[in-house]
Amino acid sequence: MRCSLRSWRLSWIPAKLSSRDCRAPVVRKINMVKLFIATFGTESNTFATYPAGKADFLDGLWCKTGISNAPVSPWSGPAKVWYDRAAALGWNIVEGLHAFAQPAGTLSRKFYEDARDSILNDLRAAGPVDAVLFYLHGAMVAQGYDDCEGDLVARARAIIGADTKLGIELDLHAHMGQTLVDSADLIVLFKTYPHIDHNDRAHDLFELMQRTLSGDINPTMALFNCKTMGLFPTTRSGPMPRFVADMIDAEGQGGILSLSLNHGFPWADVPLAGAKMLAITDADPKYAGDIAEEFGRAFFSIRQAAALEFTSMDEAVEIAARSQGKAVLLADVSDQTGGGAPGDTCYMVRAFLDAGITRATFGPIWDPAAVEMSFQLGLQAKTLLRVGGKSEPQSGPPLDIDVEIIFLKREASQESDGTEDVPIGDIAVIRCKGVDIVLTSIRTNVYSPSFFTNHGICLTDKQVIGVKNLFKHTDIFAPFVQTQLYVATPGVCQPDFWRLNFKKLCRPIWPLDDDTLLALQN
Repeated sequence: MRCSLRSWRLSWIPAKLSSRDCRAPVVRKINMVKLFIATFGTESNTFATYPAGKADFLDGLWCKTGISNAPVSPWSGPAKVWYDRAAALGWNIVEGLHAFAQPAGTLSRKFYEDARDSILNDLRAAGPVDAVLFYLHGAMVAQGYDDCEGDLVARARAIIGADTKLGIELDLHAHMGQTLVDSADLIVLFKTYPHIDHNDRAHDLFELMQRTLSGDINPTMALFNCKTMGLFPTTRSGPMPRFVADMIDAEGQGGILSLSLNHGFPWADVPLAGAKMLAITDADPKYAGDIAEEFGRAFFSIRQAAALEFTSMDEAVEIAARSQGKAVLLADVSDQTGGGAPGDTCYMVRAFLDAGITRATFGPIWDPAAVEMSFQLGLQAKTLLRVGGKSEPQSGPPLDIDVEIIFLKREASQESDGTEDVPIGDIAVIRCKGVDIVLTSIRTNVYSPSFFTNHGICLTDKQVIGVKNLFKHTDIFAPFVQTQLYVATPGVCQPDFWRLNFKKLCRPIWPLDDDTLLALQN
């Protein structure tokens, strides 16, 4: 029976719920399968002027000896899922490069082509394979390549031919186009933002691939352009948790195999930027198109209520300064590395000092030079230190302050999702007028309170907590704070999209254009 969106409206289902928890399709036993696995991802902010390259991947994930040798992290998770499941089935596994980096600026052409060709050469050398699984980000841009994932996957398809099955897992902040859809058999995206379901989606993709290889299903995909850009959290109040629950509940009904909402990545001036709805059905491309459009229009109807709201820095600091009781958390959204910003502006911490806030912490600020100087001076040293403002024009002025060095650690890390570690490099915590500032040698977001608590900072003692993040911290910091504000500071992840100099972006698109709805109806 064919279903419409109205027929599967449910009460709220937790967004982290995997479709595997709802249904477990029987997969016919398959003879020996030869599987190729590779990982290659980053998110490219084209408004950031500093280049990205191999060094960024070496700070994240760079593994050419097999994913089982890689540290457990959000970047290695999906490939580890596929490897473990394939190994348990006795499949023949061939691996290429596994590489992932924190979001950054546009990739250098040479690095992109070298890494891409490394994967393709390994795929070619593997000889005939039955299936390929790629973990990609989806929003990678390199010099001369606005659609890196489409380029990579199209070249992979040319190598493996039409009969080999190819599946991809993507971040939901991706750029999706027809090249990618035409070149793959299966595409599954994260469903949650913040991203807490990357491994669940890896399981989903593996099971769909198993069913495809066994002949149980014949996946057909369709993409619908929602002509929308923005930031749409899925784990807070508002319509997005329900929308995610509706997608999950629809999967497995009426021939629907998988549904993914690609939120899109707004800080890239490329033609494919923007939200898209992807549907996979069993041997019915027209139905896939109908379902993608129905869910896409449903998302478009809730876009304004679902979008994250932002506060000016002056207002946010004023609220924080007069707060009592639990801490107020301020997120410096425009200079957060999760959107490709360098992470070294000092506008917010300067505002803390100017407002006389004396029980606060702030981080991370990416400043390898200041970190190394702190190590040279040693614990409890007091010095005049120049902090931040170094990497690119929008980094703004540095902060020259008298500080005491209160914590130092080499090769530090923080927890992510309880079981995964994210490296943050060498770390120095400095104190200025009661504000504890965390400096790192590696660009990073705050993934959990352990970013602070592992490094000598007691969050329950603070009046204000400042993080260079967009949204990933929100749920895990809730026990420590009374209020969380998303602050529109200066930086290359500016949430006021009207201030960004778009030249390639396909228009019309909401919220930049008023006639988007009319265009969506055509």
